[in-house]
Amino acid sequence: MPLSLLSARVLCIRPIGVTSDFCPVCRQERRFRLAQAERKRYFLCFDQGREGHPHHELTCTVCACKVVRPAEERPIEILPDPKSCDTNEPKMLPIVQSRIRDCMALEAALQEGRLQGEDRAEMIRHTIYGFARIYDEEPFERVKPWVMMLMVITIVSIAVLGVWSMQRSGHYLPLVSAGGAIVVILMALLYWVTKHSPRKRVRTWLAMALLPLEPTREEIRKARAEMQASRIKAGYAIRSDKVLAKMRKLKAGGV
Repeated sequence: MPLSLLSARVLCIRPIGVTSDFCPVCRQERRFRLAQAERKRYFLCFDQGREGHPHHELTCTVCACKVVRPAEERPIEILPDPKSCDTNEPKMLPIVQSRIRDCMALEAALQEGRLQGEDRAEMIRHTIYGFARIYDEEPFERVKPWVMMLMVITIVSIAVLGVWSMQRSGHYLPLVSAGGAIVVILMALLYWVTKHSPRKRVRTWLAMALLPLEPTREEIRKARAEMQASRIKAGYAIRSDKVLAKMRKLKAGGV
């Protein structure tokens, strides 16, 4: 915690519009909320600039799953005002429509039992790569340093007030109350992370997307090995056994 207050790497998300793409969970073309995501380095709560290149984060308006796409697919010279992002729809490169058509064709082949060989392997690969950047995230990476600083100041203030009140009153109740307030604050932070950090839900989305494809452990490992060779951290973060276990759990639950 102290180090993160001095120097932090934060993923900043800015809504920029709406778009269409293939949803790997819904398994059809859907409308998505479009946002630009870029990692920034903060030192003492001051923005030190961007790290790497921005990418686009797409959130399905039906199932709420998030996928990542290259920013180059929907080039934007000037980012729109977030207040008008609900009506802004950036122009897509032809490759996006081509990919949507290809995914729809592969999905039709899957439904008809014709998806085999390289086509099936490509659909598994495409699905895993769509969630790769989310696997790279740390759970607290979307929390701004000033929020963490404010929480630390609040917690320290409550603790000091609790000790002071206990010493003045001679009872432990103020200290117990202060401890309870601190627990509530920490639980609120964990709740926010659980609700807003896709890293907490990405394995479920990936398992739901892979479920109809029924990949083997080796097929998932092959995609992971390809990521590792390309130095994509998700190749190490994705665990074949855990993804397959989540798939079995979803299948048992009737998903």
